Amino acid sequence: MNKTMLIPHKNILLIIFISAISMLISGCEDPVAFDYIPQYAVEAYLLVGKPIDNIMLTKTQPVADSFSYDNAIIKNAKVYIIQNSKDTITLQYRDSERGGEYYCADTTLLVQPKTRYDLLITTNDGAVITATTFTPNTVSWIVPPQSVLQYPKDTINLTFNDSLSISWTQLSDIKEYLISISHLDTLEYGKYLDPISEEKNRKITRFFSRSNNPRLRDMTVYGFLQATKAPVVWTAFRWYGKCRLTIFAPDQNFLKWFKTLWSGNQYDYRLASISGGVGVFASASFTDKEIFLLKNQP
Repeated sequence: MNKTMLIPHKNILLIIFISAISMLISGCEDPVAFDYIPQYAVEAYLLVGKPIDNIMLTKTQPVADSFSYDNAIIKNAKVYIIQNSKDTITLQYRDSERGGEYYCADTTLLVQPKTRYDLLITTNDGAVITATTFTPNTVSWIVPPQSVLQYPKDTINLTFNDSLSISWTQLSDIKEYLISISHLDTLEYGKYLDPISEEKNRKITRFFSRSNNPRLRDMTVYGFLQATKAPVVWTAFRWYGKCRLTIFAPDQNFLKWFKTLWSGNQYDYRLASISGGVGVFASASFTDKEIFLLKNQP
């Protein structure tokens, strides 16, 4: 199974960067940019049933400087995860496609449901960063999505068919769920068919879509649900072909941070879950399934 994709770390740094500019412009008596005091930024998500990885630690940079991941990433911190206030897991650092991450070398240690996890980070300059999350219980499919879906030929009147509805288990302490559709291969299409062909994938075009909308380039589409049943929403798909549909049962840290990040609002320190820095330490359980969306025409 491929890694479940979450929020890009560059979006977190972008929000903090924009917030710094806003405060600089709005305060006539604020210190100049060169008096900027950097902060540590954390992005850490624990997914139930998965190894502990993708823990990112960076330092914010002055608005007067050009942004560089090499200057932002902190590679020599001491990072620990404490399970149920007693079992301490020491994380290691490695370079990654996202810029660099801390992870647990023992991949048999999986994140457990209904468990308290504390994050403890100490840096060479004496900073101490802490956070806590309580993992939700496991969530699973009741009615999973069909393995193959046929996109309607009439793209003006997209019909609803109850046989295409999906549902999942309800968790007593979860009031809002997160649903995502990730497009796994935007180039290839025919190689997944039987018989195999050389047909290529293409983007789904709609008369109401604005081609200059930057979010149309996102490979993953997210939404929120306060129920445990949902129809297949055709407009959520942006490409045909191979996709993954995921249901997340998020903790409050996850939910608050995600809403702030994807709403495009200014960074709100009150919604952060990090003490001694900025960012997020959150958890979620999830269930997912790969599906294939057939074209309505070649």
